[in-house]
Amino acid sequence: MLVSVVALLIFSAPVDALAAGAAPSSAQHCVAQALPAGRAAAPVVTCYATFAQSVRAATRGRVSLPASAAPGSVTPDQLNGGPLVPDTTYVLSIDYSGTNFSGSTLTWTQSSKCGSFQASSMPGGWNDVVQSVAAYSNCANTLYQNINFGGRTYKIAKNGSSGNLGSMNKQTSSEKWS
Repeated sequence: MLVSVVALLIFSAPVDALAAGAAPSSAQHCVAQALPAGRAAAPVVTCYATFAQSVRAATRGRVSLPASAAPGSVTPDQLNGGPLVPDTTYVLSIDYSGTNFSGSTLTWTQSSKCGSFQASSMPGGWNDVVQSVAAYSNCANTLYQNINFGGRTYKIAKNGSSGNLGSMNKQTSSEKWS
């Protein structure tokens, strides 16, 4: 784990992680690692000043976007391209605080392409915030209204996306990837 944190710091200097319960500002672009199914620890989140910095950190430097890259501008080809080296990190999905893939971002990662991963609660500052989602790495994504996967659900197909979650806008409290 220490190696992961050090690797993230090498690629770009993170800004302070969101305080528990604080809403992400328009300048927050965060990265969190999804946990293997059955684990219920709180996700650790690291935030960056730009979307490009967060994508670079999420992919351990494998993907470099222009500094001016806007949230929602990354393509599956960009995320899945580049040399795959040992210890590669994959992007499972990106959550957006705004509709149509805008606003602050929360990029979920894992060390393998999609398997069975989860977040039984959202990281600090991200509960009831998400309004659009894009799934990657051959993942399907299910958003849950309540922590521990309760309440209403919203499903995103493998490598799918939704620019507006409708009645689930600002309702996500936990997620699963498969």
